[in-house]
Amino acid sequence: MKKLIPIITNCIMLLLLPIAVQSCSGEKVSKEDLATAREMGHKRALEFSPAITLDTCRMEAMLIDIREREQRLRATGHTKAADAYMDSFLSTLDSVNPSLASQLKR
Repeated sequence: MKKLIPIITNCIMLLLLPIAVQSCSGEKVSKEDLATAREMGHKRALEFSPAITLDTCRMEAMLIDIREREQRLRATGHTKAADAYMDSFLSTLDSVNPSLASQLKR
């Protein structure tokens, strides 16, 4: 009986997987959520203004945090919010710090 429990558990997981995938693929994002994601991207880009002095390590840590947030959104099925976040970040960065923006877009 103890040997059957992992097999039964795995079978149940396999049966539930398509349901989970289907529910994630039908992503419904509210306008407010997209606006919030855009605003967050915009605010993060403003932190890279040349008027703000950042050392290289701090800048790298901030960029890693931005990419980590994007990946976390994508991993949880919020691809539209992740796209809005990154689009806003990159477009704002392009106006605030064009040289850094061009490096990141490569």
